[in-house]
Amino acid sequence: MKTIFGVNSVTPINKKLKNGHTMYDWVVRKNCYPAFCMRTLTGDNKIIPEEIEFLNTKGCKIGLVFNDLTEKEVSAISGVLSAERAVNAALELGVPVNTGIVLFAEIKPEWSVNHNWMISFASTLRAKGFVAGFIGNTDSSKNFNFDRQTGHFVKATKDMNCFDAIFMATEPRIDNVPKEWLPYCPSDIEVEDMSFWSCGETAFDEVKVYNVYARDEKALISLW
Repeated sequence: MKTIFGVNSVTPINKKLKNGHTMYDWVVRKNCYPAFCMRTLTGDNKIIPEEIEFLNTKGCKIGLVFNDLTEKEVSAISGVLSAERAVNAALELGVPVNTGIVLFAEIKPEWSVNHNWMISFASTLRAKGFVAGFIGNTDSSKNFNFDRQTGHFVKATKDMNCFDAIFMATEPRIDNVPKEWLPYCPSDIEVEDMSFWSCGETAFDEVKVYNVYARDEKALISLW
């Protein structure tokens, strides 16, 4: 099985570490060259033009993660305002529209989410020229809500191809490169429908990134 290695980082990937390397360099030393880097769209450590240029020079694609969410927000009925905030943040960075680029909504592991929020979030992004991605706790033994609500989302939007939404598994956490594509997935979709899988981590002192694997080259098309 050929998977594609990348990382998910809350802190800038070009951050200088105490050892003199950037976090990007440290990832390369510990693993290999990442094909993509997932970075936050909002907040104190959001991605900025200098980091975008840094990643572009490395030939590293960018996954855009909208982490400016609360449990109260994602458990509500409408995700329209959430989607509009995500779109505005992406447009401020100069992300092109109508090119199939995904904006990931990060659903924290312990949160509850409402499938109606997922539907309106995904439909609003589609209307504004982007694609929705959902990062959630895919271990139903730890949080059955994401499993159940994803199922409702898939069934309700099946005729619309789920607005082309993609999913990222956060379980199981494994330390090594996966030998088989076996991320946990919600009951109503297949394991092949999981485009990304967050596994172990790479760390130096207090700075760490999560190692993420893309299922195949097709998954990378949705990244910037």
